Amino acid sequence: MHALAPLLLAASGLPALLVGAWVGRSGNVRSRGMALHWVMIGLAMQAGAVGIYFSEDGRQVRGIVIAMVVLVNALIASMAWQLHRNRKNR
Repeated sequence: MHALAPLLLAASGLPALLVGAWVGRSGNVRSRGMALHWVMIGLAMQAGAVGIYFSEDGRQVRGIVIAMVVLVNALIASMAWQLHRNRKNR
């Protein structure tokens, strides 16, 4: 039961890694930037799952979850800003 939450979190991060691989197939700069954002989101979720698995008490889990949520939201905001900036440059 201790490994169920990290397993679910790691499984929910896999689609972001797959989307990053799929978006990155195109060779242009914009696609590679988007792929990098998606892969970083997936890796942040994987790192959060590993941290939760090896945590010892509830305070550590809370800190890991807060750090992961802040990092993932910052990456999503960065991706949205990049999309907005690329749309203005067309």
